[in-house]
Parts: sequence; C-alpha cells; structure tokens
Amino acid sequence: MEEIKEKFVGTWKMVRSENFEEFLAEVGVNFLIRKMAALAKPTTIISVDEETITIEQKTGIRDKVENFKLNEEFEKEMEGTKMKCVAVYEDGKIKYTNTPVDPDSTVKPQTVYRGRFGEELLVQIECGKVVCKRYFERVTTA
Repeated sequence: MEEIKEKFVGTWKMVRSENFEEFLAEVGVNFLIRKMAALAKPTTIISVDEETITIEQKTGIRDKVENFKLNEEFEKEMEGTKMKCVAVYEDGKIKYTNTPVDPDSTVKPQTVYRGRFGEELLVQIECGKVVCKRYFERVTTA
C-alpha cells in the first residue's frame, strides 16, 4: 500500500483525453449524455485508508465515489446497471474489471488501468475494441 500511496494519493485534474466518446458509445451510453460527459474536465481524488482505496471523481455534472480493497469483489453502478468489480495491483498499476451482474445487460464489461506515466496519471479504459486514455496532472499530494 505504501507504493500506491506514493504514486497515486492526491488530487488530479484531467488535461487531455483520447477516445472518450467512443468508449462511452461502446459501453452503451446515450448520445446526449456522451456529449455532456465529453465536455467535462474531471478532477480525481485518490486516497488510501489502511487497506481501502477511495477514488472520487468530480465533474460538476455527476460525481461518483468508489471504495474498494484490492483482490476483493465489490459492486458499483454504471448507467443504472450493477457491475461486479475486482481490483488488483500489478505492474505498478491499479487494474480493475467491471462486469455487468445481469448477463442480459446492454452495458459491456470494461477493464480500467490507473498508472503513472512520467508525472501524469494515465487512466486507460478498455471496452470491446475501444481503448480510451485520459491523462491527469497532480494538483496536490494529500
């Protein structure tokens, strides 16, 4: 956890994004929400309390908070669909998979990687054949 604290804890502001609208379309998000989401410049706050990692995303449109422990299944909701998630730390990245609980869901499974790329935080989201990359700069370290 010390390595995760050192690399990830802090407040991060998005500076650029690649293929975000394409990712949202692949996941099944409707057109209007995709357009609004693409305009947002989210701030991400990452904290660690003992064994729990908290990732808070603020967009001004819709904020969300995820709390999880590594290697333990947790649930979250995406576009009204419950997702089963598992996070691991490997190769210096926090990786988690999101799989719809309902096999008939229109929301597709995704894999999210958070890693450091130089001084930036790179969030890479994969869904189907679409790869979205979002780059963040650290604003604060606590």
